[in-house]
Formats: sequence, C-alpha cells, structure tokens
Amino acid sequence: MEIRKLIAPALAVVLLAAVGAGVWYSNTRLHDESATATAARIEQEKQVTLRGLIGSEKETFFADPRVQKALAAQGITVTVEKAGSRAIASRYDASKFDFGFPSGAPAAAQLKTLAKAPNVFNPFYTPIVLASWRPIAEILVSNGIAQKQGDFYYVVDLPGLMAMIEKGTRWKELKASSAFSTSKSMLINSTDVRTSNSAAMYLALASYLANSQQIVQSQEDVDRVMPVVAPLFLRQGFQEQSSAGPFEDYLALGMGKAPLLVAYESQMVEFWLKNPDRLKSDMVLLYPKPTVYSKHVLVPYTPGGARLGAALENDPTLRELAHEYGYRTGGDTKGPETWAARGVKVPEVLVDVIDPPSFEWLERMTTGIEARFK
Repeated sequence: MEIRKLIAPALAVVLLAAVGAGVWYSNTRLHDESATATAARIEQEKQVTLRGLIGSEKETFFADPRVQKALAAQGITVTVEKAGSRAIASRYDASKFDFGFPSGAPAAAQLKTLAKAPNVFNPFYTPIVLASWRPIAEILVSNGIAQKQGDFYYVVDLPGLMAMIEKGTRWKELKASSAFSTSKSMLINSTDVRTSNSAAMYLALASYLANSQQIVQSQEDVDRVMPVVAPLFLRQGFQEQSSAGPFEDYLALGMGKAPLLVAYESQMVEFWLKNPDRLKSDMVLLYPKPTVYSKHVLVPYTPGGARLGAALENDPTLRELAHEYGYRTGGDTKGPETWAARGVKVPEVLVDVIDPPSFEWLERMTTGIEARFK
C-alpha cells in the first residue's frame, strides 16, 4: 500500500512531464514552420518579374545572361518589348508594363509626366556620332570639315558640313575626292525620324544649327527651321525604323551605301570590343561639333520598375556590363578609360554638347516632317 502511494505521484510527475514536453515540441515545431513560411514569403516578395518597353539598341543588353544573372541576384527578372522612343512615349500603360526605357531625354520627360513618376533613373548615355570610313574622313579633312585626332576623327565644323549638304554639293565636287568620286549628293543617312530616337537627335542638332545655334523652343522657331531640316530626311528615301538596321547595313555594305551615318557611339564601341580585329579596318567615328547626348532614361510605372532603375544606376556589376555594350555611365569608371585599355580610344570628355528641344517642340517638328512624307 505504501509503495502504491509512492508510485502514484511519481507516475503523475512523469505524465505531466511527458505532456509538457509534447506541448513544448509541438509549439517549437509550429514556431519553426511559421518562421520558415515567413522567410519564404519575404523571399518571394523580394522576387519581382517586370515587363518593360525599351529602345531596340538595348535588347541585346537585357538578353545577356550576365545581365540577367546580376539582376536575379537582386530578385529581379525582366522581359522586354522593343519600340521606338516616340512610340514608347505614347504607349504608357501601367497595367501592362512596369517601366518605359526610351533612348532620349525628351521622350522620357513626356513619359514621366504621363506616368506621374516622382523619380526617373539615368543608368547610361551615349553621344550621337557619324559612323564613317577612313577615305571619307580624309576627304573631309582635305576640305577643312574634319580634323584628325589620333586614330579617330572629330567633325570640327558641323555647320560647314550642313551648309554643303543644304547646297546639294556632290562628293566628286570636293577636293581630293578620288576615293569617293561619285555623283551622289552629300547627305547624312539616318533612321526614320517618325519612329527613331537617333534620327530625333539628328533633328535636334540640325534644328539647332538652322535656328542660329539656338535650341528650338517656339512655334516661330519651328516655322523658321522646317524648310531647312525637312529635306534632310525627305531626300534620304527609305529609312529604317530603328538604329540596328542601318548600322548592320553600314557594316555589311560599306561606304557606298552610307558614307555618313547617324549612329550612337555605343554601337561602334560595342562592335569594336566584340571584334577587336576590326580596329585596324577603315571604320572611323566622326564626332559632330556640336553633338548631343542620347540619354537612356528609365521611367518607372511601378515600385518594381523603380527597383530595376536603381539597380541599373547603382550596381557596379551592371555598370561594367553596360560598358561592354559601349555605354558611358556614372560612377568612378565611366567607360572610355576601360575601352582604351582594350584599344578602343574615344574622347573621355565631350565639351561642345547641346541639349535637345523639349518633347513638345521636337514633336511639332517631327509631325511637320511626317506631314511632308505623305
């Protein structure tokens, strides 16, 4: 009987301990599962899949597995659809896209207004250049239009070049033109100004010169320059809608197709970086003086779009990859110094640079030219 009295309390203590341990284990397990679920939810919230409208020249950048990996490390996956900068500015739709990424500041400013975006991002930029050939550059040097700078050429007198074009000067009429003694009129080839940013930047330059070297900013200015700038595009015949097509023709067909082509510096630099054997070819860059920068501005429509803009603007890995595609960036290393180490030498700083007109006045000139095409 005494043994029973002793055993009963002991059993009760063991039973209580077992129940307590079971409750503790159950609670710990639930807490761990809850913590795991919370961590998974937070991680899932960090991952975003974004869709955006971009200029065609950035398509290969976003398709690069290294770019995709760098973005994935920040929880960002991007799918893109390409369009001309003018189209991007008119296709704002936050229900379909997280961001717009045109190739020019005027289109981006219009897009910022439509999106009511508090901030925009400027991850990279590139100057407008003329893609040309050594024999053409030598002809321009002989006629006082260009000056040789190392292995590259700077157009030091864009007003003089445009004056020759406006007069209808033929190549064979120039001094020392035996390398290109053709009856073709001097003309700068471009993309279609109705769709493409590089052509719009050429229009910005041409209108600046036609407006007594003042930026177009009134209807009076537009009316003054239209008789001068419209023929620059109307005389070209067929024009591609994006900058990729004419540049491919430039590479494939040589100077006979387009002795002077409006291009982005980034296109030439990217090509040389990927094809260093072509550094000793006759391909040369002509820097118009003045020139204009094409600023690639990302306009976010959603918080995810803003995350992408911040990543492109601030991540060192993504900046280095932008340099691989010929873009200049912010940061300590801006691009030209990196390219020089690989034999691609361009001016580190361009001084004579103008701003393009606002979207309103650029659009009025563009629609004026568009009406003359019909």
